[in-house]
Amino acid sequence: MRDEGPSQADLERFSREETGYCPDCGEEVWDDAPKCKSCGTWLYDGASSRHPVDATFRRQSFAIIGVVVLIAFFWSLWRFF
Repeated sequence: MRDEGPSQADLERFSREETGYCPDCGEEVWDDAPKCKSCGTWLYDGASSRHPVDATFRRQSFAIIGVVVLIAFFWSLWRFF
């Protein structure tokens, strides 16, 4: 039996919002999947609707902005005293 690849129904399902991302490895998975097929992580809370790279980038951006604001604040205090 040869593998013919995904069926048209599979392709249509993956093109809709019924998929999410594994919070551990970022692989696209079905919303109702109990476990990531790529890394084996159990998806107790379901698949993430946002790609983990986006979430990581957003967290890092806020951290960098916070550090810059703190440096500017302490620099302005030091300058006046």
